[in-house]
Amino acid sequence: MNTANRQRTSTVKVGLLTLISITLMVISLVWLRGRGLDSGELRSEWFQDVNGMKEGAPVQMMGIRVGFVESVKAAKRDGEYGVQVAFRLNKNLGVQIPKGSMLSIEQSGLIGEQFLEITPPRLREVTLTTFKEPAKAITPGIPVKFLYGKGYIQVGTVENIEQTRDGNLVRHRMFYRVTLPGAVMPEDPLFELTLDKNGQYYLRILPKEPYLAQVPDKNLQFTVEEPLRLKRFLEIQMDSAEALRLTNEKINELLSDETIESLHSTVKNTEVLTAQAHEVMNTANALFQTTRVDLDRLVGVSEQLAQNVSDVSTNINHIIGDPKLKNELGSTIASLRESSNAMKELLNDPALKETLYATRDTSKNASQLMMTLRKTAQDSDLQNRVDSITAKLDSSLTRLNTVLSNVDALTDDEDKQVDAILNDTREAARNLKALSKKFNGHFTLFKLLF
Repeated sequence: MNTANRQRTSTVKVGLLTLISITLMVISLVWLRGRGLDSGELRSEWFQDVNGMKEGAPVQMMGIRVGFVESVKAAKRDGEYGVQVAFRLNKNLGVQIPKGSMLSIEQSGLIGEQFLEITPPRLREVTLTTFKEPAKAITPGIPVKFLYGKGYIQVGTVENIEQTRDGNLVRHRMFYRVTLPGAVMPEDPLFELTLDKNGQYYLRILPKEPYLAQVPDKNLQFTVEEPLRLKRFLEIQMDSAEALRLTNEKINELLSDETIESLHSTVKNTEVLTAQAHEVMNTANALFQTTRVDLDRLVGVSEQLAQNVSDVSTNINHIIGDPKLKNELGSTIASLRESSNAMKELLNDPALKETLYATRDTSKNASQLMMTLRKTAQDSDLQNRVDSITAKLDSSLTRLNTVLSNVDALTDDEDKQVDAILNDTREAARNLKALSKKFNGHFTLFKLLF
């Protein structure tokens, strides 16, 4: 081989070696930066702030590098400015990103590089108690719902349940995971097992404070945790230090000499009060000891009274349970029922009603007659007239007696005629006198009645 051919071969070898070196260097750089020869799966998420993270920053999940940040661009969404971060995941690693994972921008050390951290949703735990019957329908796979402004929305599922029976109660230890992208659960929420419209149980999460959270965006792929800048971190630390200083000042004020002296006096008063309470308890114990006999006697009388009440109840039960008494009571009730029916029929009789109406009219007429007689008896003019007539009648009888005396001297024939006239006159006088007595008797009766 001549010199020219050897020189040409050497040049080709040097070129191939240089090309191979450059290729290896590029591959090494790409590998070191987290890039693979395979482009991988592209994901994108929106941040309000990336805190200085740049393109090519690694993407990690639980400390394992799974990709790199491909682009970091300013963007505007729904009228708000932010940053659109696009990153690729290496397919060769075979890592699946769980649904609802959290994206956060972390930093290795205080001055180390920043990277994008993927945190899978953690398994949460809650324990609730139900009765035995509904516990059969509470099984793994029931949905987990959270209260948003538009109502209850499913944010995950219950993956496992451990049940413990305690009589008629069942305790459910439930393990659930929030897998809805953008769903951030509040601290220390409230939990309930509730039936939906279809009669299926679900785990309901309520915020402890009464507020309505905003519904997460449907386009989200991850739950984003915004980074905390160092300046903001220092501000928070300063606020915490100021709050601690104020707390220390309050504690110093509370632990002043006056407060301690007051506490000493309070302790002494408490000791005195305790001693007095001890004396009162001793006095009460002595009182109970002295009244023990009376209490025992009272208990005995109470027991005897209870026994007497029991005997009375037994006797009443025997009396009530006597068949003869039951028969007599039954016959009495039947007789009363028959009497009531007969009285009802009698009252409904038309003839009786007519008789009652006639009696009522007769009573009314008698009442009117009595009122008229009372009015007549109380009439002073009528009484004067009757008295005048009686006086005149007495005067006439006196005169008649005088005439009869004068007639005794007449002849026999005349005497007979006169005797006949006298007899008629005496008869008329007796009749008038009897009539006068009757009138006097009637008026006397009316005066007594009225």
